[in-house]
Amino acid sequence: MIKIKKEGKVTERQFSAIIINTILGVGILTLPREAVSFADNAGIISVILASLLSLINLLIIIRLGLKYPDKTIFEYLQILLGKILGKIISFFIICYWFVFTAFVIRTFSELIVTAVLPKTPIEVVIIIMLLLVAYLSYKDIQVLGRVNELYVFIVIIPILLLTILSFKRGHMIYVLPVFRGHSMVNILKSTGRSYFSFLGFEIVAIILPFITTKKLSIEYGIKGWLIPSILSVIVVIASISVFGVFELKNLVWPTFELIKSTQFFALIFERLEVAFIATWVIALFTTASNLLFGIAMGGAQILNLHKHKTLVLSLLPLLYLFALSPRNAYELFNLVDIVSIVGLILTTILPIILLILAEIRGKGGKAIDEESN
Repeated sequence: MIKIKKEGKVTERQFSAIIINTILGVGILTLPREAVSFADNAGIISVILASLLSLINLLIIIRLGLKYPDKTIFEYLQILLGKILGKIISFFIICYWFVFTAFVIRTFSELIVTAVLPKTPIEVVIIIMLLLVAYLSYKDIQVLGRVNELYVFIVIIPILLLTILSFKRGHMIYVLPVFRGHSMVNILKSTGRSYFSFLGFEIVAIILPFITTKKLSIEYGIKGWLIPSILSVIVVIASISVFGVFELKNLVWPTFELIKSTQFFALIFERLEVAFIATWVIALFTTASNLLFGIAMGGAQILNLHKHKTLVLSLLPLLYLFALSPRNAYELFNLVDIVSIVGLILTTILPIILLILAEIRGKGGKAIDEESN
């Protein structure tokens, strides 16, 4: 089995930044609509439940990674499940990340063409974004960490401020009462739909071996989860207070419409959606770059390559084709629902099974390696 080629480290802050930026991708654009899809006002509870589920899964993945501190998930999968089955499961994870990345880029392109560049072919936007993403993914892990750390506050602060400004037009009567007689079944259905917005945290299964102080990974992992979770809850509450549940269900890009509706503030600021899009481009750039890095790293380890860079450029044509495969935005959202279900399985069931197997064996990666020598 190929060993990780240590070509850099990420600090604890960079570790948190990677988690934040990977989660804050396209999901937050449609999260308010998904949250109220079944649960109406109780969608706020659904978002909180989805975020808590993602936290539990994140902690399980980190706990599992700490048992094999020098290995990525693609390496300890082969230890726990055997070489053949481990590579098969690794292939499925890579395929999931691949489709996820393609749809992230397509969703970005759909919004840009719809809201900003209506006369620009969507193919052009996709190609430009792919080239930018490939440039960062081609770099080593320490560059990826620094870029994420640099951009994290550039992403968080404007989105938070713009969302808070939108409360100026909100009405809490639209928000309360939260439950309004909805059953727990409907709340759980909306929780499943909302979970897509928190996917991306599983990237820690690739990043963890590179963190400088692994004993702090749980603490900084929680910090990386907390910020997008709080931001998501605020966005959903703001969206419900401004639009109401029934209008929110019919909005294609509810978060964008939320910011767009906040066109004035003391007659000083107008067209705040321009600032939102500029910020969101950075958020999506880091999300897609982190995922593509994980895909290339996993592919390199499955194919026993010493560098992930070999695969980055070769993946671009396939990503382009997959990004173009949905015929329209609604078909894209239907496919995203499927990706969300697959993501729920891979980030919930698989880590639990692997952790149980690791606990049964009762040995970390180093001990196993020492026995095999």
